[in-house]
Amino acid sequence: MTEPELSVVLPCYNEGPNISLIIERVRKFWPQENFELILVNNGSTDESAEILAAETSRPENGFVRVVTVERNIGYGHGILTGLKAARAPVLAYSHADIQTPPEDVFKAFHLLAERRLDVDQTLIKGKRMNRPKDALVLTNGLAKIVEIVLGQQMDDINGQPKLFSHHLLAQLRRPPTGFAFDTYLMYVARLQGMALVDFPVDFGVRLHGQSKWATSILSRYKTIWRYLVSVGQIAMAHYDAPGNLLRQFTRFIATGILTNVVNYATFWALLRLLGVHYVISSVTGFLAGFVVGFWVNRQWTFEAAAGKRGRQLARFFIVNAISLAANVATIRFFTEVVRLIPEISQLIAIAVSTLINFTGSKFWAFRRAS
Repeated sequence: MTEPELSVVLPCYNEGPNISLIIERVRKFWPQENFELILVNNGSTDESAEILAAETSRPENGFVRVVTVERNIGYGHGILTGLKAARAPVLAYSHADIQTPPEDVFKAFHLLAERRLDVDQTLIKGKRMNRPKDALVLTNGLAKIVEIVLGQQMDDINGQPKLFSHHLLAQLRRPPTGFAFDTYLMYVARLQGMALVDFPVDFGVRLHGQSKWATSILSRYKTIWRYLVSVGQIAMAHYDAPGNLLRQFTRFIATGILTNVVNYATFWALLRLLGVHYVISSVTGFLAGFVVGFWVNRQWTFEAAAGKRGRQLARFFIVNAISLAANVATIRFFTEVVRLIPEISQLIAIAVSTLINFTGSKFWAFRRAS
């Protein structure tokens, strides 16, 4: 048997009514296209197993393979299981609910030749069109959170299909088993310096069954929460990646400690060793700490040395001024209005000013290109 050029993976979880329709719609590309269709029975509890067995017994469906996952532990796990079983050099996956037409996989495949793309350096993905506004708000909101936490801009993360090569598959290390799989795949592609190529796809109405992640308001928010947890786990696993929020924040705190050490050491040396007036010593210590903080944050924390130094310095000064004002306002509010003791108020003020300083530095003073 000739080895296929393209492996198409569709995870099926209780998609019994859709399976025959999927195969029928994909069959029209066979044998003109040299591909295999891998249907992953992802722990289904409906009639999917029986339907798959009946369909694969038909001679005209020789392009279909079935991979079985005994117990469903997540959307991502089902996809990964199918991808690992794939025999072709070019891989693709999509949904089995036909909201994203299975024919779009072949559109993505043809883009490789049409645009002369190197599949080992490219991830092709669908960009969903004609979506409801409420869905767009959620999608764009989650994408912005991903950008903040992981430091990479990614558009319509869950758009299908996705097409790439074994080169990218080999780079995946402990990918999420749930709905964050798409995010992880695109993130790793970004870290590898791969091109992300979008093409428009229609996002239709589900013909059969129901959504597997939003069966109720509770399940919807549980899924979103699990997704955000997975994004945090991706950030921890890729702590050393550029733009990683966790790495930047820990470095920012370390830089703050260094700044205060320089500030105080300069103040003490001028005051006690050189006999300089305490006010001048204090101002000089502050300026010394400020310069060190600017340089270390620019070079190390936010890795923004390529930016314009003068503008960054001015913005960093403004951010620090706002942070200082917030510190004063916070300690006065919690001491005089809330009636906390000053020591507790100061701890709250430090937390507030630190968050303001970090946010302003990351997203304004040392903003880096995604």
